[in-house]
Amino acid sequence: MLHAPLRCSASIGAVLIVTAIAGAAPQNPGLATYRDPQGRFTFQYPASFGTPGRGTDDGFGDRVAAVRFSNLMGLGGEAVLTTGPIVVDIQALGGLYDPIALQVFPDAIKAQIVAVRPAVTRDSFCQVLGAADHLGSAAGLEERVREAARSVDRMRNIDPRVVRCQMAGDTVTFHKDATFTSGGVSARQHIFGALRFLDGPFSAFHIARAALSPPTDEELERLARIVRSLELRYTQRLADHRGPAGDVEQHERRFGQAHHSQAARPGRW
Repeated sequence: MLHAPLRCSASIGAVLIVTAIAGAAPQNPGLATYRDPQGRFTFQYPASFGTPGRGTDDGFGDRVAAVRFSNLMGLGGEAVLTTGPIVVDIQALGGLYDPIALQVFPDAIKAQIVAVRPAVTRDSFCQVLGAADHLGSAAGLEERVREAARSVDRMRNIDPRVVRCQMAGDTVTFHKDATFTSGGVSARQHIFGALRFLDGPFSAFHIARAALSPPTDEELERLARIVRSLELRYTQRLADHRGPAGDVEQHERRFGQAHHSQAARPGRW
């Protein structure tokens, strides 16, 4: 009879321990956090995306950082932090706004093209997204340069049709379809993603993908949550010390204030 209260107390204690453990577990176990090796930024992404690694041209030019994910198949899908004029991967805005596509031009000619193409801003993003020709008369370009630039501009951007282009705070979520041609092959593709406009040393953080089938609303929102989750830690003259992940110069003076707007607070995944 004396042991019954002890058994009851033990049972209550076990329940309390289990409850405490459950309460301490992550509220969203499907979410992972990427931490830049240099401590410049963090962002959250679905754990189902797989293992993050160095992406295309990571640390090259205005491409401050590029992060690829092992489980994302198909075109695009890299999370990219940039400085300078707004650009987007996989020719989402046309080839003239894809830094990798522009590498076909010598630096001097590329500078001429960049100088005459319309700038991308929060107000103009959707217009640029749906434009089939970003040069127009392009005064100041030689005819041969203009035609070569138009050819690059049409990469994955023939007869574009905007399906969705929605700005919410500093983040735009987009989806368009356009025709891609290569040799004798032609296919209608869906290009979609999200881009967050930034202030300070960086200009934008984006992720873009391309597929033969349209994305679901949930897929688009998932990408938007990734870019909204970015947290920056400003570092003195950081933008002037770009380099591959792991090689960026450490700076003597670091501002301890994280850049994290209300819109960037992570939500449901």
